[in-house]
Amino acid sequence: MKIRSFESISSFYRSESGVSVAVAAALLLGIIVAAMTTIQLNYVPVWKEDAEYAHMSDAWQGMSRLKSNVDILAAGLEINPNARIVLSTPISVGGTDVPFIGDMATGGTLAINNDISGLSIIVDTDTSTGEYNSSKSLYYTGTVKYFPTNTYYVDETYSYENGALIVAREGRSMMKLTPAIVLEKGNIANQSTVNLSVNAVVLKGPRGVMSSNTVEDIRLTSKNFTHLYTYTNLEKAIYNNSITSASVTVYTENTEAWEKYFENSAEAINLQKGDDYNLTRGTYNVTLSLSPVNKDMYVNVDKTVIKVETGI
Repeated sequence: MKIRSFESISSFYRSESGVSVAVAAALLLGIIVAAMTTIQLNYVPVWKEDAEYAHMSDAWQGMSRLKSNVDILAAGLEINPNARIVLSTPISVGGTDVPFIGDMATGGTLAINNDISGLSIIVDTDTSTGEYNSSKSLYYTGTVKYFPTNTYYVDETYSYENGALIVAREGRSMMKLTPAIVLEKGNIANQSTVNLSVNAVVLKGPRGVMSSNTVEDIRLTSKNFTHLYTYTNLEKAIYNNSITSASVTVYTENTEAWEKYFENSAEAINLQKGDDYNLTRGTYNVTLSLSPVNKDMYVNVDKTVIKVETGI
């Protein structure tokens, strides 16, 4: 009888030990699941947002470098129209994975000459309506646009168009780097003047769209530089006339950014809206109309062509 009793107690202890191990394993599994859930809900979004922010910063640096390289090529062509200079610009279209999280790489899309872009410049004098019209020469000027596929950080698009670099977010747009469309105040023989200078940059290359999660390279090659129109004090003396009005129309999806840029440019040289200039904003265009009161106006229009190539 004693032997049976000891055997029963021993069997009971072994059974209780097995249950304890199972309970401990279940508790450990529960702790792991709870920890993973907490990480997924509370930490992963923060890590992912930080990763997307870092990637957007890299993409912006790449697009800024693109703008800078285009400006360098344009300046080189103005000095020597026969120059052939090649510059490469890496764009971080995609970023790296979030550590230990798996397949969560940041990514985006790069589009070349796939968006609305163009210029129209018209100049009238007191002896000739339509003295100059850029017509089809600047009909399409080309674009480079980057837009991300963010999950947590806000989506921003970066657009290079008509010589400017623009940031767009949630239907709003802001010009961060300005174009070579410049209004300046001058003075000739104690007479105030308004000087409009336009160097229209045209990106020539095939249209393409590419999605990626790595770095892509854009190759820029200087092609040619052309003087399209010039009216200075010399032309005024030769032709015995004056510019009465000039208009610059920009074709774009980022109308808010261009309207603000034109407004700031006019105000910087003390032009009065409604008297010296007007702004008209359409769905895909913004027009700056200049007709300065009691001021002579001089206009210079150039065209710079740059070849753009990618792996698209």
